[in-house]
Amino acid sequence: MPNGEKPVQIVADHSLSSSRIYANYVQVSVSPIDCTLTFCDVIGPQSEEEALRMQKTGTLPAPVKAVIAIPNQIIDGLIQALQAQRDKQMGGGKPSTGTTVQ
Repeated sequence: MPNGEKPVQIVADHSLSSSRIYANYVQVSVSPIDCTLTFCDVIGPQSEEEALRMQKTGTLPAPVKAVIAIPNQIIDGLIQALQAQRDKQMGGGKPSTGTTVQ
């Protein structure tokens, strides 16, 4: 790092958390600048009318819970971190020491 700068590690502080958001569907779109993740909570038709409308239109509206744009420069690191956590959960790979995406 230039001028003797020291890297700063970002640490998740759960005492400063916001309420949890649940989503069971994510739509991914990529631009030359970033990758946008749109998280939704898909709930099946709640009435006969909604079911008929869904059959007729071929669509199921899902409430958007969060939209997160991630700079393309950190996508590879995010993929690696997700893969490391998946491997850890599935019993493969070495235990993680806190994979960091930068």
